[in-house]
Amino acid sequence: MNRGWLVILAGCLILGFQNCSQTNLSAADFPSTSSHIVTPSVGGASDADESQTISALEIPVSGGVLSVDASTGRISLLGQNQQVLEESCLPAAEIAELQSYLKSSNICGKSVDASLQCAQVYSSGYASLIIGDQKMNLGESYDSCGRGFKDICGDQAQSFRGLVAYIQKNFHGLLCE
Repeated sequence: MNRGWLVILAGCLILGFQNCSQTNLSAADFPSTSSHIVTPSVGGASDADESQTISALEIPVSGGVLSVDASTGRISLLGQNQQVLEESCLPAAEIAELQSYLKSSNICGKSVDASLQCAQVYSSGYASLIIGDQKMNLGESYDSCGRGFKDICGDQAQSFRGLVAYIQKNFHGLLCE
């Protein structure tokens, strides 16, 4: 008797899930990851609203995150619960350099042909820009073709990465006056 019920149950399961394969899915069936990307508008400071102003730069470090205020140059080492563990300040020359990079018109993305087949390889970013209440990860890409990649435009990208490395390396020695 038990063997009969087991055969009936197995048959119901097999027949019940017979047409559950998803072989005919297209790209339109998946939500786009581009809806999570912050794309600031290009324009002058006068026509940018507050939500498009880059207010801070966040740099990941081993002890947490360095949050650099874009207007004052104050650097805060934030722990896991966003508590301030240590503070320092950028010198005036580095503040001016940072502000020259942090304009929404200086941010470029990579154009990728939508028909390309790409490997699913995630590359994490090296820094994040805080724009209003959103975060844009610089240097991040979602696949091997570079979809979602945003960074400082042109030759300035390498100089900006140098400034980020300088802040990471010299954070503890940058005293506030």
